[in-house]
Amino acid sequence: MTTAATPETGKMSELGRLTGVIWSPGEAFRDIIARPRWWPPLVLIAVLSLAFTYTFTQHVGWERFMRQQIETNSRTQNMPADQRDQIIAQQAKFAPVISYVFSVIGIPIMALITASVFLFIFKTLLNADLSFKKAYAITCYAMLPLVLSTVMALAVMLMKNPEDFDLNYPTLTNIGAFMDPLHTPKWLLSLGSSIDIFTLWILALLATGFAATGRKISWGTSMACVVAAWAVLVLIKVGWNAAFA
Repeated sequence: MTTAATPETGKMSELGRLTGVIWSPGEAFRDIIARPRWWPPLVLIAVLSLAFTYTFTQHVGWERFMRQQIETNSRTQNMPADQRDQIIAQQAKFAPVISYVFSVIGIPIMALITASVFLFIFKTLLNADLSFKKAYAITCYAMLPLVLSTVMALAVMLMKNPEDFDLNYPTLTNIGAFMDPLHTPKWLLSLGSSIDIFTLWILALLATGFAATGRKISWGTSMACVVAAWAVLVLIKVGWNAAFA
């Protein structure tokens, strides 16, 4: 039976945990497991996500983005201009609302689903000393690289001409950003977009966090489990795009 490593209660401040996940993840996650708390990283990510959506709405505009999406979609290129304009107007109306809702509700739900999957993997299959509260806290803190990616995307948006900003690839951190969206198959574009620096960073943090829940769980074993779960998700997404895009 495995036991969780437990540091001294109250060893790290909340600011120390938030920065520690970036600079010293092993120590930070041991403290997070000892005192699991999920809301600080989620609040930080949500606030920045809301700020990004607001800035994009004001600085770039959803109509321009939706028009780009329509123009790169082979199924709508032969559509009459008035019909395309109607679709663009409708999508541009609802897109900011959906983005705001996702920032507040969607991100916590994503973390909830992720934590549930890894709770099953590490508690049931690897006998880790893990509760849902701990799994959810690990997942939420592991998502902190999203803060840096959002800040980077926000800076790029403000520096670029609005017409040159691509919401799909705000920064050149994944392989998909270097592919031609007009001539690359959607499934391949989806695969390339999934291989992202910040995504890989989050996977490494998840592996570090869940490895700290059991003395018999090595980082390599934890990373293999995390990557396997991520690979299944990517295959589903790629398969969907191959079949329906």
